[in-house]
Amino acid sequence: MTARPVPRSAEPSVMYAVMTAEPLESEDLIPPPSPQLLRRYGTSDAAMRRLRSRRHQLLVMRRSSLDDAARTQLSTRVEALRRAEAHDGVVIDLMIPRVVEQRSDEVSLEHATQWYVVDYAGLEAGLLTTVGLTSFGLPEVEVEQVDQQGHAMFSAVLAGLVHRLIAEWPANDPVGTATITLRDIAYGLGDPGAAQTPGNRSVDVAIDHDADRQRLVVRLIGDPATTLFAP
Repeated sequence: MTARPVPRSAEPSVMYAVMTAEPLESEDLIPPPSPQLLRRYGTSDAAMRRLRSRRHQLLVMRRSSLDDAARTQLSTRVEALRRAEAHDGVVIDLMIPRVVEQRSDEVSLEHATQWYVVDYAGLEAGLLTTVGLTSFGLPEVEVEQVDQQGHAMFSAVLAGLVHRLIAEWPANDPVGTATITLRDIAYGLGDPGAAQTPGNRSVDVAIDHDADRQRLVVRLIGDPATTLFAP
């Protein structure tokens, strides 16, 4: 496959549903995602129980330029969570979809796993795929040649990569070779000690853009078990 630059999407969009027990200033009628879909993308049992008693919906939607996509994602999520916190509500990220289970003061662009989920449907074929990055104007990421037994290490590298993508896009096109450090992974996974994590252990990844499927296709160069996680 020939590497091609990632096209610049014109207006990335974000959409959140604030679900409350009593109606707020308006009532939106978009059907919420099914419980099965919310569970598939990581919504906890506790969040599902809270959601069942909160059937009234207020939508919070924003579009932005590509340059402002990350800031718009951050500010819109914080706005939705603050509305929910003021009314004992629950927030659904409709672009994934899953319940957002952070508080408004916990939202961070550095913590990459707040912004996407991993779809494991292709794991038997050696694939991990993200869901959620289109809100940043990025294609979703597909990691190839994943070791099924060691897929957690590949997921960790993916978190570090997404941390870098959110921080560097659209100023830097991601197509090419990138170096993902243990510190990138710590930030991506939301480790409170990420700033103190050593940055001298790393693994390289090769990134291509598949324009037909709108994917960033990623292959690890080297063994993360050796280069990142060996004692």
